[in-house]
Amino acid sequence: KLKSSPDFIAALTGEDLVAKGVGKLRDMPILPHKPADRYQLAVGKTRFVGEAVAAILVRRKNAVEDLIEKVEVEYEVLPAVSSIEESKKGGVLIYEDWDNNIPSSQTKKRGDAESVIATEPHVISAWEGIARQEAVPMEPRSVLVEYDKAADIYEVYATTQSVHFLRQNLSSELKIPESKFHVKVMDMGGGFGSKGGHSYPEPVLACLLSKLTGIPVKWTATRSEEFVESAAGRDEYCDVTLACDKNGRIVALKGRMECDVGVSDGMSFMSFATVAYMLGTYEIPNLDMNVQSYATNKMPVGPLRGAGRPEGVYFIERAMDIMAKKIGMDPLEFRRLNIANPESPDSLGYLNLLDTLMESGHYKEALRWRDEFNSGNVKEKDGGKLTAGVGISLLGGSAELFSMRTILRGMSLRGFVGLIRMLPRFRSFMSEYGRVAINKNGEVYVYTGSSSHGQGHETAFAQLASEELGVPIDKVKVVWGDTDQVPRGVGTFGSRSGAAGGSAVVDASRRLKSDILKSASKMLGMGRSSLDFRNGNIVEANHPHKILIEVRDILEKRGRAELSATSKYTSRSARDASAAHLCAVTLDPELGSVKIVKYVVIQDSGRIINKTIVEGQLHGGVVHAIGGSLFEKLVYDDQGNLLTGTMMDYNIPSALDSPNIEIIHKGTPYTAALNGVKGVGESGTMAGYAAVMNAINDALDRVRPGAHIDLAPATPDAIIAAIADDSR
Repeated sequence: KLKSSPDFIAALTGEDLVAKGVGKLRDMPILPHKPADRYQLAVGKTRFVGEAVAAILVRRKNAVEDLIEKVEVEYEVLPAVSSIEESKKGGVLIYEDWDNNIPSSQTKKRGDAESVIATEPHVISAWEGIARQEAVPMEPRSVLVEYDKAADIYEVYATTQSVHFLRQNLSSELKIPESKFHVKVMDMGGGFGSKGGHSYPEPVLACLLSKLTGIPVKWTATRSEEFVESAAGRDEYCDVTLACDKNGRIVALKGRMECDVGVSDGMSFMSFATVAYMLGTYEIPNLDMNVQSYATNKMPVGPLRGAGRPEGVYFIERAMDIMAKKIGMDPLEFRRLNIANPESPDSLGYLNLLDTLMESGHYKEALRWRDEFNSGNVKEKDGGKLTAGVGISLLGGSAELFSMRTILRGMSLRGFVGLIRMLPRFRSFMSEYGRVAINKNGEVYVYTGSSSHGQGHETAFAQLASEELGVPIDKVKVVWGDTDQVPRGVGTFGSRSGAAGGSAVVDASRRLKSDILKSASKMLGMGRSSLDFRNGNIVEANHPHKILIEVRDILEKRGRAELSATSKYTSRSARDASAAHLCAVTLDPELGSVKIVKYVVIQDSGRIINKTIVEGQLHGGVVHAIGGSLFEKLVYDDQGNLLTGTMMDYNIPSALDSPNIEIIHKGTPYTAALNGVKGVGESGTMAGYAAVMNAINDALDRVRPGAHIDLAPATPDAIIAAIADDSR
């Protein structure tokens, strides 16, 4: 039926891939887990609604839908595992070669949390969680491939956060050397993690079809395909028990975390980061944490802005608010009391954030406004019986997710053995490639393994090179996202580009400057310490306006078109920014609606390269958390069908939902990064969930004492149900 259409060119099935010897979707073992063996097209069995079973190449985009209707697939309906509870039963296995539906688990213990909890005077318990949510980048995934038969090279243009990861995936799955792929990404409309390290089917299929037909092949996801097929995030839940002594000091934490990772893959490791960020800020002498990931018949989860860290911050910060209310202590003071190692530089930084929030007057003003509003002294223009609430959260960036100290703490022998096998990947995450070159015209080219998809790397990295080399910024061009021009690299995710990528630029710039001055010293017969490099010229250090020679002279002497230096900078750890967030809301108990009327961020981003970029990232991160706290939620039926597969069904924040956000910077440079920066791209989201949800719960408790919502998002239906719940 397909071949009779003039628009049909070629088609592939899963069985065709097996016959061609194509490898399975590449696994990325960041942490020990059971392998999820799947092909780019389903072979014999589909495991989630949306998993592709065939690929059809057509001449006209508009003909796709017509030809799809002609494809006949015989399905045998199998029992669906659509929830964690169903997955636990184990009656149906997602993968037949597994003994259960648990792809990974981890345990962290110290002290005797169980006994301490049983004896302490103040104990709270809460079931907390954040629902499954979609990345919703402005631009859906896309790929364009042209196979050059003469050169035996695949030219691949794709929307990806790492051209080098994509090249690795293609090489692994097609069983072809990496040198056969030229992968490039142009300006890209967002990623938020969903375009990070996942191996998606379409790039491999496009390569196969282009070689098969000898023509360029293009694919772009529809928005509905983006919802159904792209890796989602969150879907983590934690049964938290927190115990305090009579003085309000935390003495024990017990957590039972469950994560729905869908059909699972090598990127379903978010719970590792969640646990790290639950434990990174406060002094907790007794700990008992258990994490279980459960496979279900849904798309796999993966990194979504924050990659498990917003969940960890939310779990602990929501519990902190619940405990503060129980013991009658101000939430801010309760946090100050329990900061770990209060004399350490990191903890002094956290205390400074909380003190700044207090000293700025924003916290006291918000509390005063809340009390006056709820007493009726502040009126809303549109009327209605509204209630006000205030919430805060503290983000501790020193969890140092990828430092050996954090990784090893509480690790089992089995986990340690697995870690040894994966050390190269951890080192890779903390490294980045950079090359800086200068030509005879004094133009500087910066080549970076980091890849910008809206964060402004081209501006920030140009600033760094400009500062180090003393050249005007308009003479600096930044090149990224091209495996031919940038042979190595890691990419952009995990708030790492400023620290790792930026440090590589600084390191390469310093190496280049040193090389230039070394050559100039020989040519001039002068000591290097008496020379400096400014604006493409070698000048006297004490008389910077006195030009001795130009860089073109050095190039001519050495017979070179350019001088360059390369760096593969590796940090001993990766650190996020820390912050204190304040959120004030009004809540309509009849409609269940929430309005954010004030939002303040006290932020420690380390050294700020470009304030506009940093604040833009913070604004976006906070609004991302607002969406996840108020209405973003992927919903499935009991057969695993996605019910929220369009923008008509899945709500994201608009300008009307985005408050004015005031940011106060309190920077302490991070010494492990050459440029002193801390990761900032995700920090607004990490602390945002807890601040918004704590504010909503503060308001709810004033509508009806004891009413609460600990599962995000706090939709209008959930708010109304919490108020009406007679079981409390």
